[in-house]
Amino acid sequence: MRNHPIKLAFTDDSIFQQNMIQLLIERDTVFDLFFICGDGLDLIKRLEFEDELPEVCIIDFHMPNMGGVAAASEISARFPSIKLFGYTATTDFCEIKEFKRNGGVHVFPKTNPTSMLEKINSWTYNDDLCQV
Repeated sequence: MRNHPIKLAFTDDSIFQQNMIQLLIERDTVFDLFFICGDGLDLIKRLEFEDELPEVCIIDFHMPNMGGVAAASEISARFPSIKLFGYTATTDFCEIKEFKRNGGVHVFPKTNPTSMLEKINSWTYNDDLCQV
């Protein structure tokens, strides 16, 4: 059982997606939005200098400088305590499989961010990410 908000970082190059996630999280006490980044490289640099790491990172696949698939590989190697979730419009099964192989827990489509946050909350609340 959790007694504190889920510490979350969000990474997407779309300002629209950033604003939407921020609004959804601000209306909710389940999550504590640590920070938002515009690409995977920015996320990794930010993680290197944080005193406290997020528990969860939601990462878009297609971004400039470093996409989510490559970022997942580096983050899972350097920050293994962080649970990585993909957030993408892609339907490329090979890309989704590679993200999971690189340490991603699950991949969500961009069609329903509210449902994504509810599922992440449920899995994290129950400390049961194995049943994803």
